[in-house]
Amino acid sequence: MERLVYCGFLFLISSCARGQDDEVLMLHNERTTLDDCHMRFHKLRPDVPVRPASGHPARLKEFAHIGAIGWTQPNGNISWKCGGTLIWFNFVLTAAHCAIDPDNRAPDVVRFGDLNILTAEGDKYAQQLKIAAIFRHPLHRFTAYYHDIALLKLERHVSFSEVVFPACLWMDEEVRFDILEAAGWGRTGYAQEQTPILLKVALKPIENEECSKVYSNGTDRMLRLGLQQHQMCAVDEKMDTCEGDSGGPLQIKLLHNTRVTPFVVGITSFGSACGTSAPGVYTKVAPYRDWIVETMQKNGAMVSNDTFNATTCAIYFVYFREYEDAIITYRTPEFVGVDSSKRHMFLAEGLPSYIVQLAWDRETNDCFGVIIDENTVLTIAQCVTKNRKYVSHVIYSSNNTMKISKIHIHPKYKQGSSYNNIAILRLQHLLNMKNIEPACIWHGELPQKEVYVHGSGRTDINTMLPFGSYISSSDPSISSLTPRVRLQNASSCIVPKRYQSLLSSGVTNEHICNGQNLFLVPESCELRTGAAVHDVIKRAGADYPMVYGLNYIGRDCGFGEHSIAIGTASHIAWMKTVLLSNHDKSHGIVHFVDRDLQEGDACDRYDRRAAQCVPVSKCPREWKQFLLHGTIELCSTSSSVCCPLNDIADTENSVIHPQFAGCPSLVEGLKPTSSLGSLVFIACQSPNGLNFRCLGTIITERIILTSASCVEDDIPSIVKLVTNTTQKMYPVNAILVHNAFNSTDNTNDIAMIRLEDSLTWSSDLYPACLWTNTTHVPLVLSMVSPVKSNNITKTEVLAMYNSDCQRNHDYELKGTQLCARDPFRNLTCTTMSDQLHYGSKNGVTYIVGLSTILNNCESSPHTVFTRVSSFVDWIGINI
Repeated sequence: MERLVYCGFLFLISSCARGQDDEVLMLHNERTTLDDCHMRFHKLRPDVPVRPASGHPARLKEFAHIGAIGWTQPNGNISWKCGGTLIWFNFVLTAAHCAIDPDNRAPDVVRFGDLNILTAEGDKYAQQLKIAAIFRHPLHRFTAYYHDIALLKLERHVSFSEVVFPACLWMDEEVRFDILEAAGWGRTGYAQEQTPILLKVALKPIENEECSKVYSNGTDRMLRLGLQQHQMCAVDEKMDTCEGDSGGPLQIKLLHNTRVTPFVVGITSFGSACGTSAPGVYTKVAPYRDWIVETMQKNGAMVSNDTFNATTCAIYFVYFREYEDAIITYRTPEFVGVDSSKRHMFLAEGLPSYIVQLAWDRETNDCFGVIIDENTVLTIAQCVTKNRKYVSHVIYSSNNTMKISKIHIHPKYKQGSSYNNIAILRLQHLLNMKNIEPACIWHGELPQKEVYVHGSGRTDINTMLPFGSYISSSDPSISSLTPRVRLQNASSCIVPKRYQSLLSSGVTNEHICNGQNLFLVPESCELRTGAAVHDVIKRAGADYPMVYGLNYIGRDCGFGEHSIAIGTASHIAWMKTVLLSNHDKSHGIVHFVDRDLQEGDACDRYDRRAAQCVPVSKCPREWKQFLLHGTIELCSTSSSVCCPLNDIADTENSVIHPQFAGCPSLVEGLKPTSSLGSLVFIACQSPNGLNFRCLGTIITERIILTSASCVEDDIPSIVKLVTNTTQKMYPVNAILVHNAFNSTDNTNDIAMIRLEDSLTWSSDLYPACLWTNTTHVPLVLSMVSPVKSNNITKTEVLAMYNSDCQRNHDYELKGTQLCARDPFRNLTCTTMSDQLHYGSKNGVTYIVGLSTILNNCESSPHTVFTRVSSFVDWIGINI
């Protein structure tokens, strides 16, 4: 359904201003919201989407590291009674009690790459090797459950393939994973037969104190000392599967390089009867690092402590690992298809242009901020001080620096608090926005979806590799990362224990909990504090970075345990008081300037515009503002308003001239063949002939609109049509310059030229209509400029708020002036006769602005025009 939009003085159907996807884009004269990023930094060209890669062939096995440990019977059959984990070319990790069976016999074979150990199914992938030696931990006793760990040395190296390769070992004493996994060919229930198919079960770790309650009756003499620190417990809460094999792995899969690597956390030791939801007990691997390494070294393995470093191990065998589930699009017995665009971790080429690093006289720390405007950075309050010194610089875009001129800390923030932890930094100068894309601020309810955060981590552990390729050497250099995380709600948020003390009142509405329930290999990713929780959203047909919050606390970028950010939406009201000029005074209020003022008295407005107390009927624009925004400046009574002098209307002549009211219909009926049919060159007579020095726009059969600065010094004598190939000239009859034109600050820079003879309309010659909407202008405008040889150039520019121009101009800008900028250049240059036009889809051209000469082309990204809608009454009266 088409939308009705108030465009000028008529209701037109979706014809005011358009962006991509035919969306109406109108800019309000004054900035009243922070939700306008897509307007202030509008993109005139849509981004080209990147197509994902897909279809990488691979053949993967989920438990390629698990081996079945067997005892060969006299009849040649093998009894598979334990499980083990391949951790090196020829070493298997298992439980010490698996070193003998009830008949006091040692195992003699290990079988890998076979999911069904009791049938011939899958045997073509299997490798079965003899055991050459068994090494039990020296403190293990068969009469107790303690130190239940052993190594098996195989007769030869296994042949690595996608179905047989080692796991890594979790050598950190802290086990913070909420869910672990066990697998094996164990029994599926009490007194049930051994399953021939490898089964897996998800287990929840529990504290040893809780676990000890199950085994505290003292009947089990093998646990006479209770559970020890080298042991841990886990329970199958669903009771849908029973124990894994003794000696088999208790593991966690950690993400890296778009792959997942199994890390063995514990070794299956013992447990209660199946189906009772009682916990199993496991021997933790980490306390035995030294014993594992020394035993393997003494028996010929070329290993060191670094061999079992989590990062080193993950990289070493990365080319055999499975892809993470998120990127897999299909599976067959021989192949998987992957879509790399769905991965969780993206390597980035440096920080995005809208992220800055905070600095103290060139000394940096690990704090960052987000550019949200040409001179504004958003960060968290805890980042603005260091050793009692306030941050002095920001570092941005290829190591450039900019001094900070002012710091605004949320007034309710307390040092070290997790609440109201937000700050705004004002920069000393405007940033060069040519290569910087500022971020937009999220205002509303959080979407339930995946977004992105900013982090950093090792390059080698985050590089995506095609299946079958490998990392030839490690690269510990630190790269920028963009992890993909999910926004969590209050019930799904997992706050790490180490941060819970910082959230004394818990996670509140101002916080954003985010992360993934998949853990990372250590050194993969660390959050950049103060950087953005963000996404790219489409608005007005283009993509914009949207900031939902600022990184605050978190570990591993929120993977496994979630991160907490400070949300922007909860602090919009405070940000408005800092970022919007006159916000406290100009929104939703009825303000009495002075109750003693009478009609006719001069009055002082909040915006400092020259004003007078007049009846409401003589200030229709103020009344319209009140109806739209609830804002009005009263003098003494509700019938007397403090009205800007330029807005005071003679009620008898304030109706739009009939010739202007009928303009759109007239032009549409003429069916223009060119967008230049209302333009003329204005010439002055000189000793050397005619000097075509200015540009004008035809608005009636005999009236041309131009800038006062164009005709102030030299009196025009002739005009010619831009589209006239016959070079016909039209003599000038009279010139009217606005009586309040100020050549110093270029206010009221408008003039009309009257021709001696009337023009005749055609599809090549027609008037431009006046833009009469006093509250909005089209966002995307055409800046029409004269060039040498009497040619015309058109440049697409964006309308901006006057407050944007004000930052680089010496004189106070008035409401009768209009700010604009060239979005493709850092400097916007104009001549004294440039004009702002808007063309509707029906072929109607509107004149919106007239250039002034108040433009510092050498330093300003913006330029100033006279706002035509402010002078519609003046034009109508003087026609």
